[in-house]
Amino acid sequence: MTRVGVTLVLVTIGALACGPTRSSSDDGATAATSTSSSTDGSSESESGSESESGSETSTEETETETGEDTEPGLTECPDVGAAQMQGVVSAPALGESSGMVRSRTHQRLWVHNDSGDIARLFALALDGSLLATVELAGADAVDWEALALGPGPGDGDWLYAGDIGDNMEARSSITVYRLREPDLGGVDVLAIDDWDALELTYPDTPHDAETLLVDPISGDLFIVTKGAQTLLYRRPAPLSSGALEQLPDPSFPSAIATAGDISPLGDFVLVRSHADAFAWLRGPGQTIGEAMLADPCSMPLVAEQQGETIAIDADGRAYFTLSEGTDQPLWRFSFAG
Repeated sequence: MTRVGVTLVLVTIGALACGPTRSSSDDGATAATSTSSSTDGSSESESGSESESGSETSTEETETETGEDTEPGLTECPDVGAAQMQGVVSAPALGESSGMVRSRTHQRLWVHNDSGDIARLFALALDGSLLATVELAGADAVDWEALALGPGPGDGDWLYAGDIGDNMEARSSITVYRLREPDLGGVDVLAIDDWDALELTYPDTPHDAETLLVDPISGDLFIVTKGAQTLLYRRPAPLSSGALEQLPDPSFPSAIATAGDISPLGDFVLVRSHADAFAWLRGPGQTIGEAMLADPCSMPLVAEQQGETIAIDADGRAYFTLSEGTDQPLWRFSFAG
């Protein structure tokens, strides 16, 4: 397959995302126009069963994990179909979507606003309609920029809300709020005080960041910085407050990382900028840091007003995006085959 390195190429949404195959020894209903670039990647041991695929439905249903008939993880860059608009997110209070993640056990997305809002999460159905608002009672919201889902100190999935934005690069520490994924219980507004705060510091100087990742295999937490030089930092599991560890710079063929996610199996990592997105395949035995040293696959996006979210679907075979702004379309990109 052809690689383009850091050259940006205008492609059609249904175009092939090129890149080589993964090996255990590697490092690393509307279509619209997208910008992307082509490269490849690799990765670490894959976890057990996948969650059931997220369907395009507005109902809030519980998904189950059977461990049967699961698809294998990605071994090469996927063909990605045309972007499908799932609906329009019209919740008046959700005007600056800056973090988003797909639940692996429910038919819902979790989203939060950029800086200026209170500490709260919005639960959306898969058509973009608002299900409920979850407030983190007593939590601060200096500059919430990213949202992740992963293992935690107890059973089930845990949400990680990253108060990691720092436009002036002056914060002495940043905070990641962690809470077990809540049961909505049929209410419109839910206040939760059962959360904990991870206070983190960089080992060098403060950085602005909008990308938070939690590895479903190891439980490690990662922050990808935003800037001309993309940096990668890690906090190992079991997670606690403390200093981040700087890892070798990832191979990110763009300038501004605005969001990211790790697939439920842990077999690929997805990071986007405003205009393009990239996926690193992760071979058996690889760490996230090792996988992100390789050239990534190019992944299509639509032209958005200000795209700062990306969330891999529960089956690991698609991803969602949502722009900042009011009345924005919710897009879903499915892998072919």
